[in-house]
Amino acid sequence: MSGRAVACLSAEPPMIKQDNMTLGLIHYFMRAYPSRSVLMVAFLLLSGLAEGIGVITLLPLLELTTGNDVAVQSALGRTITTLLAACGLAPSLPNLLLLIVAGMTLKGVFALFAMKEVGYTVAHVMTDLRLQLIRALLAARWSYFVSQPTGRFANAISSETVIASRVYQVAAQLMALVLQAIVYAVLVVLVSWEVALLGLVAGALVAFMFRGLINTTRQAGEQQTRLLNLLTARLTDALQGIKPIKAMARENQLLPLLEAETQGLNESAQNQVLSMEALRALQEPLLVIVIAAGLYAALTYGSQSFTGLMVVVFLFYRLLNRIHTIQQLYQAIALGESAFWSIRRSIAEADAVRETSAGSRNIVAFDHELRLESLQFNYGTKVVLRDVSLTIPVGQFVAIIGPSGAGKTTIVDLLIGLIEPGAGTIRIDGVPLSEIALQNWRSQIGYVPQEMFLFHDTILRNISLGDEKVTPQDAENALRAAEAWDFVSELPLGLDTVVGERGTKLSGGQRQRIAIARALMRRPKLLVLDEVTTSLDPDSELALCKTLRNLAGKVTIVAVSHQPALIDVATTVYRLESGVITVSNP
Repeated sequence: MSGRAVACLSAEPPMIKQDNMTLGLIHYFMRAYPSRSVLMVAFLLLSGLAEGIGVITLLPLLELTTGNDVAVQSALGRTITTLLAACGLAPSLPNLLLLIVAGMTLKGVFALFAMKEVGYTVAHVMTDLRLQLIRALLAARWSYFVSQPTGRFANAISSETVIASRVYQVAAQLMALVLQAIVYAVLVVLVSWEVALLGLVAGALVAFMFRGLINTTRQAGEQQTRLLNLLTARLTDALQGIKPIKAMARENQLLPLLEAETQGLNESAQNQVLSMEALRALQEPLLVIVIAAGLYAALTYGSQSFTGLMVVVFLFYRLLNRIHTIQQLYQAIALGESAFWSIRRSIAEADAVRETSAGSRNIVAFDHELRLESLQFNYGTKVVLRDVSLTIPVGQFVAIIGPSGAGKTTIVDLLIGLIEPGAGTIRIDGVPLSEIALQNWRSQIGYVPQEMFLFHDTILRNISLGDEKVTPQDAENALRAAEAWDFVSELPLGLDTVVGERGTKLSGGQRQRIAIARALMRRPKLLVLDEVTTSLDPDSELALCKTLRNLAGKVTIVAVSHQPALIDVATTVYRLESGVITVSNP
């Protein structure tokens, strides 16, 4: 993937009127892949010229085979004969046939080279769009994800990128036909400018007549893109919560919502097929009518020779055929372009909320304390934290307890730098967090969230998160620190055991320990635990608290919970209630 392609594809899409959406799309692709686009256009142009040479040679060939001598040849025929003589070739049957074969062969070769560039670029369009969206999402602020359905991005990466790449392929084919149509138009003008004018006018009228069908196809494409986004988002949410849905027998309540969007997709697909097939079915009769009318006018009122007339009819047919095929391809682009603009909007939205760090300092060491000074935070008009101050000494186990909704998770998010306080300061060894590079600070944090996060993958990959530098021995050490190695080693596949969707093949306590092992994998200086005991039974909760007590002193621990179990193992306990924090002796 070239840097130029990334830069162009990551640029925010301009507001484009519907009539100019296709041109805007082609312009984007040309800017993103300039060198390959130039090569493609060059090969297509050479292909069109080669085909033109082969086709125009038909005129002297026909005149030769019908017995016309040079004196009665058409003006174009005499011109071609003169050009052949200048090249040292006589206008003989073998030479003319050889020239036709050579022209058509070169046309095929150049077209193959052009489509090779197209094929290469089509694959890169999918890859570049996917990577751009993934990178934009990973760089976006945490607050952005709170307001976005996960399924929307899954649909963009899996479906919209494929459609967008196909649109590029169709756009390349359209450009090829446009160049061929230009060549044929020039040839027809050379033979008879009147016929050329008639063909262009007829083609424009037919295109205008079918404009409504193209708009119908575009609307169907936009509806399909919108409904696929909705359906994928709803289905993703439903599958993530399928256990309570099935447990309460609520499938029948969910089904109508999914059916409604699926039926909408069915209706838009019907409109799409009808409009595309109507265009294809009606074009051919109109093409025959125009050719028949033109041939009648030429035979009745024209003075063209028979051989010249045959060439004109052939060229005229090819010109109109190209114009009609261009319209069909334009219709195919209109169907898929909404998917391209949809993924472009997703990339632009994520780029617009890119997380930035005001600070640039790197933390050399976290040796003394983490201090929160007079923090205040509001969610809209709701006050969450009021003048919160606390100190977390290095190596200590600090618990923050309080009722649900008291703001404990907000303190965690502030410590990590996911959100910023409305007032107050967070200091690491006296250095304000606002002056520190966020990535540098977060690289020293191990985090276990309230909502369990495990991939449908092996235990090893869940701990390493895909880091190829992590060895099985590293993972074992982390599991031992989390006191999880005993149960992992007893599994038939050990570290290669697949944990299932969201870790459902493991018990709640086992999932928590795997998550803690992952947090300890990089030997963090600060371990942050957000309500990690909430979903555990009393025995599992007690065992986990024992594990945390054994970790105290080896790593600084901040644990928030509304459960009292952490009080007995913490070094310092703070109680948060109504946005106010107080010290509570453990």
